[in-house]
Amino acid sequence: QAPHWRIGDRGTPVAARTAPHTRSREIDTVRLRPAMAPMNSRMGTRSWHTVLLLGALPWGGRSTAASCHDRGCDVLDDSDEAGMPLRRRMLARPASSSAMKEAPKPQPTGPWGLDLSGMNRSATPGDSWYDYVNGKWLKRTKIPSDRSSFGMFTALYEESIFQVWGLLQDAPPDSLMNLVYTSFMDEAKLTELGASPIQSDLDRIASIADAADFARYAGETNFGMGSSPFGYWIGADDKNPDINVGQISQSGLGLPSRDYYLEDSFAMYRGPYVAHIARMLGMVNWPDPEFAAQRVLDFETSLAGAQWPKAALRDPIANYNPMTPADLPNKAPGFEWAAFFQGLGDIPEDSKVIVMAFREGSDDGIVGLAKLIGNTDLGVLKDWAAWHLVSGSSSYLSPEFYAEHFDFYGKELSGMVEPSPRWKRAVSAANGFIQDLVGKAFVQKYYPEKAKTAMLELTGALKTAFARRIMNLDWMSNETKGRALDKLDSFTFEIGEPQKFLEYEGLTFAASDLFGNAVRSIEWRWNRDLKQLGQPVDDSYWEGMGPQQVNAFFDPSRNRCVFLAGILQPPFFNADADMSVNFGGIGAVIGHEMTHGFDDSGRNYDKDGRLDNWWTPEDAEEFENRSRAYGEQFAQWTAGLPPGMHENPELTMGENIADLGGVTIALDAYHMWAENNNYEPQAPLLERNDDGLEGDRRFFAAFAQVWRSKYTEDALKQRLTSDPHSVSFIRATIPLQNTDLWYSAYEVTEGQTLYLDPSARVQIW
Repeated sequence: QAPHWRIGDRGTPVAARTAPHTRSREIDTVRLRPAMAPMNSRMGTRSWHTVLLLGALPWGGRSTAASCHDRGCDVLDDSDEAGMPLRRRMLARPASSSAMKEAPKPQPTGPWGLDLSGMNRSATPGDSWYDYVNGKWLKRTKIPSDRSSFGMFTALYEESIFQVWGLLQDAPPDSLMNLVYTSFMDEAKLTELGASPIQSDLDRIASIADAADFARYAGETNFGMGSSPFGYWIGADDKNPDINVGQISQSGLGLPSRDYYLEDSFAMYRGPYVAHIARMLGMVNWPDPEFAAQRVLDFETSLAGAQWPKAALRDPIANYNPMTPADLPNKAPGFEWAAFFQGLGDIPEDSKVIVMAFREGSDDGIVGLAKLIGNTDLGVLKDWAAWHLVSGSSSYLSPEFYAEHFDFYGKELSGMVEPSPRWKRAVSAANGFIQDLVGKAFVQKYYPEKAKTAMLELTGALKTAFARRIMNLDWMSNETKGRALDKLDSFTFEIGEPQKFLEYEGLTFAASDLFGNAVRSIEWRWNRDLKQLGQPVDDSYWEGMGPQQVNAFFDPSRNRCVFLAGILQPPFFNADADMSVNFGGIGAVIGHEMTHGFDDSGRNYDKDGRLDNWWTPEDAEEFENRSRAYGEQFAQWTAGLPPGMHENPELTMGENIADLGGVTIALDAYHMWAENNNYEPQAPLLERNDDGLEGDRRFFAAFAQVWRSKYTEDALKQRLTSDPHSVSFIRATIPLQNTDLWYSAYEVTEGQTLYLDPSARVQIW
């Protein structure tokens, strides 16, 4: 969902009210992280499919922003960020509890790159594959007290945090890097200021005079410290991807997803949520905070009932509804749209805007929300606005605000025990406020050029293997195959770092003004974004994603696969490891991102990145049938999940397809490489090599070790309702159940728990 940052001089309409680019189509219930939000310079209904997102999605307090797969994810490991609003995780992300201990290593590696010590060799792969590959690691690993989950991605993130911390320590005294870190660490100054940095904003809310004034405020704070019932951002037009246009979707919730308001299984969180709201409003002397808190919950419950489910936001066709700001008062009456666009920064009435979650004449989505707001008492809207302002600002105020925020979003909602130390949250703030400056320094110090050379070879091998698989598909017509190959041929790869880094000309920070630094960073970004409206798209930058992050993404508007420097290290990639392990790790990641161009959402974009149907009707129907059969396997999985819960394949379908494609494409590429290089596995052997399958065994084990992860139960619940990625132990297993060679390599036979009859195995790409 679009980030909500309030910028400018708090309380007065400003032409550039913050809007870090978010590129997520799914802007529905949460606010994106601040400054991380810029992540998607083109959001639209297109998706930046990221490969990560391991842990539970501890929204830390806001609804769900860009869902990795759905619309542009940038999350690196959502599982550890509980404790603060999702939209602001990048600015102040929880980390480990002990103050400057040595950075934990992702995992030990054996003589050829696999962690043999973490395997449970006594388990039977066909009955308990995840335990066989990761059992000892799972047994000896405890989730850190300041996290809601822990796995390989989070371990790499921890290491990155320590590296960036060193860069901040070495930065010149008056540089932006130094000043943002210093201001975050000045706890004495923050304590002195208390809630005063947001007092003018609270006064602005209290003075809201009528419905038009509320809509104007919603526009002003749409990308500010507060919240807006509608997210607006600027991104590429799905049907004309070379031009930036405005985009709108639903927003405004404070819990992880609409399910938390509507489903009985989440009722236990609502009482604590109301109590938390009341305490936060009481801390700023908002009138009758207990009464206001209950009104906030009731209003957000109504919003949740009107919003489209997350899964529905994944359909790029249903969510492509072009119009102008001038059209919205007639198409979605009840909300004062003209005032809203004025608050955003005087968006031209005749400019193009793509409206998601929209069905004309309906009672849901944007239409239903507009009607609901129009019928809501102004006092309720003020209570709701005040709550989201205080919550959204909590990391930048005196420590008791963040402590209260963490007690609910971290402990109650995500199962964490304690927050991260302040210095780590300061590092995350720097990553958010000035991501490109930090990223540039990170690449210069930590990114080896040999990694890029090796990755270029791997991506070339995967692209060749994918082309061969398309040509050999037995269910697709030659007509559609030709178009698929044309699209694949258009794919480009960016590795390690972007073509350009932002230099932040004109942005200023002060050593004793953390809140002001946050406001100015977002104002700077939104001013930059506003200038892009109606202008050509510039893909030289990675909006909202820095090379220091542990992530990868696919950009359907440019058919480009991007692999950030942070992910190019063990267990994903190791230049000194056995190549079977590299193909099973980073190779499957490469294949995953490439497959996103052909998953249930990405397949709707053509070789030019344009939303366009290039499939024959028969092939499209067969694709849907195969995807549905594959999704049913995820829906039926219950082992290891909370009672009564399961994966929602409509939400996770894109990532599930990408995982299956990633494994099969990488496996073919590995076989091509092994044949061309006369590969022979060297001792010590994982099993044996008299059957010629030792390399395959290493490949599959490497794939499953990448997905090592543990979750708190609360975090797991969040993930199942909010995350477009399936749970780690499921995504490490089901793709292999549909891969014939896995059965041969590990002698998985009929009668074993994980055995699937060949007729039930699904091949898509």
